[in-house]
Amino acid sequence: MSPFAQPASGGADRPAGDAGHAGNAGNAGNIEYRVAHLHDRLAAEEPAELGVRAEVRAGSVVVTGTVPSAECRETLLRTVHEELAGLAVHTDIQVAETASPDHAEDLP
Repeated sequence: MSPFAQPASGGADRPAGDAGHAGNAGNAGNIEYRVAHLHDRLAAEEPAELGVRAEVRAGSVVVTGTVPSAECRETLLRTVHEELAGLAVHTDIQVAETASPDHAEDLP
């Protein structure tokens, strides 16, 4: 399991980097710039994750959304870690259920 992995049921609150980068967190404009750069990377890189949101809330970054696979989730968390190292980051990234149903739906 990746060191950035979190349970598929939701995200645990944790820093996206080590404490050695804490100086980056002091400037709110810098945080906004880094979040915008993260959005650019998520839209441009494979897999393009346009359904993921990253917002600054109370001095930390909240990343939420749904991805199609666990592999995409790992890639996303790695990218978030690279872009937002040193900032407090809270993630809630869900993996979409793509398996076909195991039984027929009963309609009334």
